[in-house]
Amino acid sequence: MSGSAKSAKADNVTKSDSSIVQIAQKIETVPAPKERSIVQRLKKSGLDPQKLLDVTLPGVTGKASTKTRHRLIALGFAVMVALPSLAFSFYMFFIASDQFHSVTAFAVRSANQSPATEVLGMVLDSGGESTTSNSYIVHDYLHSQAIVETLSQKVNLEEIYNRDGSDWLFRMGTDLSIEDKLSYWNSKVDVDYDSTSGVMYVETRSFRPNDSLLLAQTILKQSERLINQLSLENRRQSVKFAEEAVARAEARLKAIRKQILAYREAAQEVDPESNAELAMEMIAKLEQEVSSIEAERATLSDHLNVDSPKIRLLTGKIEALKAQAAKERKRLGGGEKQDSSGRASLSYRIANYSELALEEEFAQKLYTTALAGLEQARQDADAKHLYLATFIEPTLSEAPQYPDRFIRSLSFFLLLLGIWIVSVLMYYNIRDRT
Repeated sequence: MSGSAKSAKADNVTKSDSSIVQIAQKIETVPAPKERSIVQRLKKSGLDPQKLLDVTLPGVTGKASTKTRHRLIALGFAVMVALPSLAFSFYMFFIASDQFHSVTAFAVRSANQSPATEVLGMVLDSGGESTTSNSYIVHDYLHSQAIVETLSQKVNLEEIYNRDGSDWLFRMGTDLSIEDKLSYWNSKVDVDYDSTSGVMYVETRSFRPNDSLLLAQTILKQSERLINQLSLENRRQSVKFAEEAVARAEARLKAIRKQILAYREAAQEVDPESNAELAMEMIAKLEQEVSSIEAERATLSDHLNVDSPKIRLLTGKIEALKAQAAKERKRLGGGEKQDSSGRASLSYRIANYSELALEEEFAQKLYTTALAGLEQARQDADAKHLYLATFIEPTLSEAPQYPDRFIRSLSFFLLLLGIWIVSVLMYYNIRDRT
């Protein structure tokens, strides 16, 4: 047999062997009738045999899903943390404009402030104006809308904070509402009040040193103007109360004096007490004269008849004098409200006049006291003068201090990192619960 024939025979044997192997593999892959019944029952019950095999025999599929999840987490870190942080850091270090500051420090002081060595003077202000409350007023004023409106009339805030070359992130912008301007102002001006020393520190920031200096000087002038207004208003209020007290006392005194004048015109007498004294003197004089004439009559009765003209004359004179004394007593006050002429009795007139005189005396003393209080209030108001003591004049910066590029970049990175970590933890928490 030739070699070609042998090779052909060998090829036929090989092909037959391979076909036999393929047939055997097909036979092996074909499930047995029992296995086919199990697969069909699993499918009918709603279970996937392939998933059950993946769970019982983890292999390439589980590893592939884990790798995909890790890749998604890494992609999320890059998109949420790395790229934004790099972009923000690039902006801060290469695009953000330099900012310069100006610092000033001042304190509100009173002309009659107690020395610090006095223990009571450290707790109370010895009746003087409290500088602490006025310092807090200035502090709140520098953070309020009023300072923005006032400064806008004196300096152009939009021009200062929109200079050429200022970056868009830190510039002010145009056509802003007053609330937006106030928010931007508070981001560029720091006001710190030390309640222990009473010193207030003010720092202004802008894109040019001279602009920061101008803002600090304007703030200092406005604060001094506010303190002067508060001092003047406090002094006016103190004197105003004293002046109102004087006006009330003066009006009361005038009213009482008008009543006394009306009484004198109606009674036709200046002072009923003086009239009473005159009446008492007259009664005493009449009684004295009656006693003298009675003594004379008694002496003559020893030598003359009772019916003698001299005795009758003395008797008539005694009766007349007694009648006059009784009349004066009745006019002075004999238990009746009116005398024979229809006028009020002297005792009632004295009582009425005494009340008016007492009211006048009290009103006069009250008026005198009010005048003294007004003078004291004026002196206290002069002593309560407030002023602004400047410890540090507004400074001119030579090198930029802001923005804090590294701190801001680091803070932005940590913020994004925290958000990313919380997001990943929430994902795993939800995944574990489902």
